[in-house]
Amino acid sequence: MRKDETEASARRGSGTGRPARLLGGFLFLWLASTLPAPAQTNLKVFAANFPKIDVLRALANAYGQTRPGVTIEIETGGATLGSQQQALNALLGARDASVDLVLVDVLRVPQWTSGQWLEPLDAPFGPEREAFLARLFPAYRQAALAGGRLMVVPYSADAQALFVRTDLLEKHGLAVPATQAALREAATRILAAENQPTLRAIDLSSAPVESSVCTAAMALWGSGHDLVTEGKPALLTDPALRGLRGFQALKDAKLLAIPPGEGHPERVRLAMQAGSLVFGHGWSYAWQRMQTDIDSVVAGKVRVVPVPGETEDRASSCAGGWMVGVTAFSGQKAEALAFLRYLASPEAARLQAELGDLPAQSGPYLDATIVASRPFLGQMGPVLAVARLRPQSTRYSEVSEIVRTNLSAFMAGSKTAEAALQDMQARLSLIFR
Repeated sequence: MRKDETEASARRGSGTGRPARLLGGFLFLWLASTLPAPAQTNLKVFAANFPKIDVLRALANAYGQTRPGVTIEIETGGATLGSQQQALNALLGARDASVDLVLVDVLRVPQWTSGQWLEPLDAPFGPEREAFLARLFPAYRQAALAGGRLMVVPYSADAQALFVRTDLLEKHGLAVPATQAALREAATRILAAENQPTLRAIDLSSAPVESSVCTAAMALWGSGHDLVTEGKPALLTDPALRGLRGFQALKDAKLLAIPPGEGHPERVRLAMQAGSLVFGHGWSYAWQRMQTDIDSVVAGKVRVVPVPGETEDRASSCAGGWMVGVTAFSGQKAEALAFLRYLASPEAARLQAELGDLPAQSGPYLDATIVASRPFLGQMGPVLAVARLRPQSTRYSEVSEIVRTNLSAFMAGSKTAEAALQDMQARLSLIFR
């Protein structure tokens, strides 16, 4: 039988064609049952103590809907910081190929790069690299790069900034202060007018804790200086001295909460939401708590703004947040990189903002629809636009210890501003050579 006759017979359902098709179908099903199932890719993300796990899971689920063969598992490494650090050390020590992506604190990118634990991203991003970097706030653009190479995707932003009791400012006819002098004047007038013994003007991180590095850095940024300039500490200068002396002026005017050398982010939060502070330095989580905690008396009465400098153009905030990178030892780099490129997309940033996180990309903060549903995003946009990074170093833990202990000693009164800066200069010079 010729080929055309065979095809016509099959179309007609001839007596010989149908049984043959049925037999062929049964044979295919039997053979398929003996073969392994199609490959399923299971990516593992190590998130440690990242606070917005629910948002990350939602983005992972959204990505999975476009790639049905991919599932994404998010692992924290335990319920405590100790267990999470232990799990992280174990995976790095073993170069565990089952971990594909990892969330990296904004402070730790140089360390992860130096340890060769991250997969460089320049080639995977290709021509999209510059467009992605342009979508980031400046601090996160800087954080994404190490030695000029793209190493991580800045994902979740945060910043230590200034909380302001807008109800008290409005009550006394005052504008949100845009300079340090205006802040001192507003605080003085409000304290005098309110005449409440429990009300203090301002509190900030001053204990020997990590957030106090931000306090020191913002003091110097406000005076036009920095902890490290062009790779070197240069703290024995008039601007650096003016930065710390600004705190001395607050202490002398009895505007700082006491004890002045024991300030902590949680002390600031609790005092703000109890109604006993006019201004306070804090992170975004504290604002959320002020709106929702049952014992808060300031819900709807606090906004967040950049920390004022000596002049309006020197306002700043201290960048925090989380980056996402692909581990250099991942066994599934191609799929891990595909998920990372999704997290770097404007669509992912928009969804992230809608779900309650703070993206490192600036676009959602300019979206009127998103800001209308999430007003806090509108407040954080200007804060993140002037955010700056703490010193970047593979030895950041040492840098932090030097700065925070000296700031705390100065604020407590056991060191002069000159002595604190001299000690920082001498010890930081051994790290930044």
